[in-house]
Amino acid sequence: MLRMDHNIFEMPLFRDCDTKKAARILDERPVRYSSYSKGDLIAMQGYSCRSIYLLAEGSAYAKMVSEEGKEFTLDTLSAPEVLASSFVFSTDRIFPVTIIASADCGIWSVGRETLSVLLEEDKSIMGNFLKIISDHSMFLSRRLNEFALQTLSSRIVGYIGQNGPIGNLQEVAFILGVARPSLSRAISQLVSQGVLEKTDNDYRLAGSGAAGA
Repeated sequence: MLRMDHNIFEMPLFRDCDTKKAARILDERPVRYSSYSKGDLIAMQGYSCRSIYLLAEGSAYAKMVSEEGKEFTLDTLSAPEVLASSFVFSTDRIFPVTIIASADCGIWSVGRETLSVLLEEDKSIMGNFLKIISDHSMFLSRRLNEFALQTLSSRIVGYIGQNGPIGNLQEVAFILGVARPSLSRAISQLVSQGVLEKTDNDYRLAGSGAAGA
């Protein structure tokens, strides 16, 4: 039988599935659980994508690097999450992003052929997979809107609205894909305009109150 450090059936892909049938399929085909330390490379942009990765523990981030070496953080992901769901059945079957562990993490890798059988044999897994792909597509559409249509100031306000006050400028600059000085200038402008307010520890939307208030 399949031995698991973390129960693979707790992952969103397997929600409400026939676990006995899925376990039989996984016992008959290769599936691997791997551990990564913070900073480890999980997948490389441009390399072949033969599996989906189920992030069972920890967190990771996906970034893109241009030919000029400019980096852009596309997404940050925390367990439980599915990585590479949109790539594994693509025509090119390559990773368009680099995935790096942002904390110690554990990942199940499920090969393309194994995934195909799971999708064919269990309607719940098929439905979960389609939902995961659709959610990722919606996320990418929002990210495109942020970077193609919104100003940096709008992105900062949107980021705080979704994630809370900004305390670490370098970290947020990395997530937003901008240089730290550019972020600092934009935040200063928003403070002077009364859109943001500065506390002892962070920047937050004006009128939102101090931490712990």
